[in-house]
Amino acid sequence: MKKFKSFLITVLVITLSVFYITPGIGAEITETQEVPVTSIILKTVDVYLDGQKAPLHYAAFIAANERSVVSLNDCSLIFGAQIEIIDTRLLLRKDSQEFILEEDDYWHLPPAQVQEENLTHIKLDEFYLPLRFVAEQLGYGINYNSRVGAVILRSQDYEGPDPQFAPSEPPQLPANLPNWGALADVPVMAELWPTENIIAGYYTSIATSPAPRNHNILLSCNKLNGVIVNPGEVCSFNQTVGRRTAQLGYKAANIIVGKRFVPGIGGGVCQTSSTLYNSALESQLQIVERHPHSLRISYVPANRDATVSWGGADLKFRNNKSYPIKILAQVYKTYVIFAIATVE
Repeated sequence: MKKFKSFLITVLVITLSVFYITPGIGAEITETQEVPVTSIILKTVDVYLDGQKAPLHYAAFIAANERSVVSLNDCSLIFGAQIEIIDTRLLLRKDSQEFILEEDDYWHLPPAQVQEENLTHIKLDEFYLPLRFVAEQLGYGINYNSRVGAVILRSQDYEGPDPQFAPSEPPQLPANLPNWGALADVPVMAELWPTENIIAGYYTSIATSPAPRNHNILLSCNKLNGVIVNPGEVCSFNQTVGRRTAQLGYKAANIIVGKRFVPGIGGGVCQTSSTLYNSALESQLQIVERHPHSLRISYVPANRDATVSWGGADLKFRNNKSYPIKILAQVYKTYVIFAIATVE
């Protein structure tokens, strides 16, 4: 243990020497200091390893790029990895596994800047590493529970349970909600997905909708819930939900044909697609295909609807983020609620 502590001290001394002595690096540090530390830290988190809370020496947090990071010291202690400085790169090694972190892959928080911004309420290290990347490179499983702010790590040979957190109460929605709106205006709705890191979302009302129509909405929401869209991929409503047929459980409810409402199998699914469309807009995703109804519909604002039909009109959007996203969909009380979440 004494040898390990001596090693960590040596690593930090060498790292500080590299950053403060090498002329080229000094220019980079000057630029980094212009970015407030408070704008880098979105939320501090706890770290659990194999069911137990890890005794961190420094704060771990979700950074501005919506990724979890851990201090260099705590990274070594949690994973038992050795760290070697090679120029401005970090070589991490554990047993037969090793990999490199380039200078742009980790964070530098100068102590003077931390003190200047009065961040004494949390203890920060000077160097931070991307927690998910390091964990996966070393063969650990990792999940993030956004409700309690916890990163959960599992080693390869651990077969025990994950830490248990007190369940959250079902969200109590405010009275007299509008018929539609963004989740940002009703943040309590995000509590339907307490472990997800939600970007944005939208809801619409089915308070006056008949039962067969609501049944169809529920079926289509279930098909979309949990779907992951990787960066650059296009999500198609029709391809994801599939055909709306009686054999697949869909019922007859009003659909729009031309300028008339007529009974049709799968009626109501357009409220699902319209709610998803507005969630994509709120999340600033790229809309690839969208078609309005031929009549004014009442469950979303004007020009915010998206009709779909199998073999015809489709709703498509592209994930223009640099990270995977997840579609979350639920019928809760008298509302259809969609959200877009990051996949941490």
